[in-house]
Amino acid sequence: MFYIIIGQSGGGKTTFTREHFLKEPCEIYEDIIPLTRSGDIVALGKYGIGKRTEGTDTLPYNAAPKIRKQLKRLKGKDVVLEGDRINNPDMFRYIESLGEPVKLYLVTCSLKTSMKRLRAAGSTITLPFVKATKSKARNNFLQFGERFNGEIISTEGGEGIGV
Repeated sequence: MFYIIIGQSGGGKTTFTREHFLKEPCEIYEDIIPLTRSGDIVALGKYGIGKRTEGTDTLPYNAAPKIRKQLKRLKGKDVVLEGDRINNPDMFRYIESLGEPVKLYLVTCSLKTSMKRLRAAGSTITLPFVKATKSKARNNFLQFGERFNGEIISTEGGEGIGV
């Protein structure tokens, strides 16, 4: 199954991913793109690297063609895709074309909470940028949520994550 986690910057996507999918020790390895293995789960990108940005945020912005090739190779496995590199209709349509079961999570909280988390982590991301990422995630969830067994996860005040 492919598990897709999307949401605004500072919404708790990476924390949700680590706490719900990457419960065993993480091993980073190289294939078409860097991957992280945790038990039977394979996650796109690097996790456990001691940085605020993990997952697909560790991949270049132009990584989409390689991500597609990697996903085709990973068919039949439990795969986690988290972050902005995969949060677009073209990628979702490609994932749908692979015929794998998909679960889509929209991880969300208030803009105020996102900004507080981002500032605490030393990020200089702006409020307009966070608003844009929130709108983008919401719009993609509205378009694909029903097809991908969508679920909304609120991380406001720590719900949905281990805060």
